[in-house]
Amino acid sequence: MSDLFGVTIDELLRSDEALTKKVIKDGRQLAYPKLKFTFDVLFLIGVILLVIKLAFLALNKFAELDLALYGGSFIWNFGPLILMVGAGIGSSIVKEKYKEG
Repeated sequence: MSDLFGVTIDELLRSDEALTKKVIKDGRQLAYPKLKFTFDVLFLIGVILLVIKLAFLALNKFAELDLALYGGSFIWNFGPLILMVGAGIGSSIVKEKYKEG
């Protein structure tokens, strides 16, 4: 459209305040998709680790097995919590950045 009228995009947008705000809002929405995806993946990894831990606990209790989780108890006890809380905090920061910008 700017080529058609021989003006810059900036000049086109300056004339319409609502359009300018919409373009800025849409641009911000697309600015952080990879970061949001990363936080979503981290949260899901935390959930998966928690489900694995609970499955091992259930098998050991009800099937009277003696299965061990590799990697140490700290990773299995606090890893899912750290991942899920960290991903939640990061996701909320990205959300606030989107609202502000």
